[in-house]
Amino acid sequence: MRVVRRAACFFCHNNCGLLVEVEDGRVVGVRGDPDHPTSRGYLCERARFAAGWLYHPDQLRHPLKRVGERGEGKWKTIPWSQALDEIAERLKTLVREYGPECLAFAEGTYRSDAYWARARFANLLGNPQNVVGPSTICFVNAYAIDLAIFGRPLFSRADLKRSRCIVVWGSNPSESESSGGLQWRRILQALRSKPKPKIIVVDPRFTEAARRADLWLQIRPGTDAALALAWINVIIEEELYDKDFVEKWCYGFNRLAERVKEYPPERVEEITWIPAEKIREAARVYAENR
Repeated sequence: MRVVRRAACFFCHNNCGLLVEVEDGRVVGVRGDPDHPTSRGYLCERARFAAGWLYHPDQLRHPLKRVGERGEGKWKTIPWSQALDEIAERLKTLVREYGPECLAFAEGTYRSDAYWARARFANLLGNPQNVVGPSTICFVNAYAIDLAIFGRPLFSRADLKRSRCIVVWGSNPSESESSGGLQWRRILQALRSKPKPKIIVVDPRFTEAARRADLWLQIRPGTDAALALAWINVIIEEELYDKDFVEKWCYGFNRLAERVKEYPPERVEEITWIPAEKIREAARVYAENR
């Protein structure tokens, strides 16, 4: 008997909605759930191949213990109880002899709640959360900026349908899976709305996003900071910023205004290879479409 179960994907933090076909206790098909409130039926390649990953003959299902020299690739299967006992004893020995700070915990790209689980485990062990992962090349950069500006993480949850200007900078959502693909779907939906938002793409390559953009800034790789300073230069010089907000909430604005005088669009054209007038136009479009 075949049944369809609602589920969520945990290959990344978006947790897109799934409709999982199950027959005799075995997954036989996975598709997107059109009624899911955020993914709306979207599914990236990870989830499409979830069943193949789950039942792959090389899937590791039991603990392995090395029986040869390191690097020889010789292993034997051991019971879970033995593996847990040996790991626990080794951890206790390390903590007793060297202190809990001697340990560090790392994770791969399988997210779900892995980071928090390791952080809590380290905490209970007496370790000051010496936990590392791949987040510095994933979402933590955006997470930190969102916290600083908005007080909470937004990730790809921004309300693009009501945006008047969308900037795709250092990203290629049209060819990215996971959160990138979901974000690209939302951008395409926004482009079908009325009024249509302005799209600015900053990318050395002519991507699909650049093809659809109102402004494509073909930047010299590694010069993004100079372009950002030039935008701020134009926005301040032409008084396109929210003066009331700056007066009430901003500290060090005068120092910022003085700093960006060193980066007029003409100078930044030499650094980024983007024409000065195009830099000005992009800054104006960004600032005037709040």
